Amino acid sequence: MRILSVDYGEKRIGLAVCDKKEVLASRFLTLENKSLEKSIKEIKKIILEENVKKIVVGIPIGFKNKSEQTKIIEKFIGKLEKNISIPIIKINEIFTSKMAKKNLREAGVKDVKKVIDQEAARIILESYLEKGN
Repeated sequence: MRILSVDYGEKRIGLAVCDKKEVLASRFLTLENKSLEKSIKEIKKIILEENVKKIVVGIPIGFKNKSEQTKIIEKFIGKLEKNISIPIIKINEIFTSKMAKKNLREAGVKDVKKVIDQEAARIILESYLEKGN
C-alpha cells in the first residue's frame, strides 16, 4: 500500500512516499504552503495520482504543554481529515529537521534547503514503517 508522509511547515510542506510493499521510504516533493486550502487541494491531487491509501503526519509529541507548532499542525490535520477519506496517522517528529540536515550533509547534498522538508518527511515515514504499523 502506498503511504504519504507529511512534514508540515508554515512555509513549506515536505512529502515522502513509500513503495507498495511498505519497505522503502523516499523523498517525494516540497510544496510551497501559500494557503492551507491550496495545500490541502494539492495533497488531495497527489493522493489520487499516487494511489495513496494512508497518510502519516509528523507532529511534535511529548512536551507537557502544546507548542504553537503543534497547534498549527493539529489545525492542518483537522482540515485534512475533513477533505479526505483515508486514514491519517500522527507520529512524533521531534528532532526530524536536525536529523534531516545531518543526513543530507553526510550525503553531500549541496542545496540542503531545497530538500530538507522532504528528508524530514522521509524520516517520519521510515520511523513509521520500522514500527511495522
